[in-house]
Amino acid sequence: MAHEALPGSGRILVAGEALIDLVPKRRSEDLYQAVLGGSPFNVAIGLGRLGASVAFAGRLSRDGNGERILAALQREAVDLSYVARTKRPSPLAFVTAAESGPRYAFYLQSTAYDGKTSLPPDWPAGLMHLHVGSFSAVADRQGKAALAALKRARKHVSTSFDPNIRPLVLPPRDKVAKLVEERVALSTIVKASEEDMSWLYPGRDPQVAMADWAQRGPKLAVLTRGALGAKGFFGQSSVVLPAPSVKVLDTIGAGDSFTAALLAIMAEDRALGAIAKPVRSDNVYRWLDFAIRAAAITCTRKGADPPRRVELDPPPESVPAPP
Repeated sequence: MAHEALPGSGRILVAGEALIDLVPKRRSEDLYQAVLGGSPFNVAIGLGRLGASVAFAGRLSRDGNGERILAALQREAVDLSYVARTKRPSPLAFVTAAESGPRYAFYLQSTAYDGKTSLPPDWPAGLMHLHVGSFSAVADRQGKAALAALKRARKHVSTSFDPNIRPLVLPPRDKVAKLVEERVALSTIVKASEEDMSWLYPGRDPQVAMADWAQRGPKLAVLTRGALGAKGFFGQSSVVLPAPSVKVLDTIGAGDSFTAALLAIMAEDRALGAIAKPVRSDNVYRWLDFAIRAAAITCTRKGADPPRRVELDPPPESVPAPP
């Protein structure tokens, strides 16, 4: 299915893992539903549904699940030029419910994930932005490749990073914090949840920690706060927006929908790329509003199911004005 690309001077490259989430059908039963997942995969799908020009860089199996992942990317017109295929099986994530959100246990060793990165060795023409995230941007061989890609891309275009902390597949906390901060310093935009920041910096106010990140290199640092909305930090300024009240089915993929929507609306405003508009409070307010609404819609659905653009374009009179 073809989409009309958003205005901009190139394509967004999303790099990282794509896998199969095994989600409980019912909390009281040991029955699982296999759904497509992986934070970078979700972001790429979200960008495609919002009409952004997007490519995905990742390793996909040639098994049945890998074919499902490939077909899903194709349906949203995601460029697959940077996808590597392998005979190894698709990686899996076992999802369990918790009061603070879903928890994940991973099967990665000897899967499609476990191999040479598909990221290009040089920064290709026609790409205006690089987004990396989740454990594939931090841990082991894939994390080193993501760091190298950020360094390459940073010389040419804008970059973004979402740590999307998954403790079970990461090194010890103190080492992870240093690895994350190294990537923050190379990113134009960073986004993390309060849960991420609390894990990285126990005992520290997540808002204070994110304000510190905003001084380490990023032009925009965003803290997502679940039902409380989000707060964006830029320079010495900040913008706070609440979240709409919705009936939550689950929160799987909500953060990824937020990231995709944030990048999509910034691309539309020509705020990504080598020559990007400056970050101002009125723009940040509108960007966060758009991203929060995308995340809220995802929370009303089962699994990672990001919205399409038509769902996020309310009548002009219903859009709140900046305070």
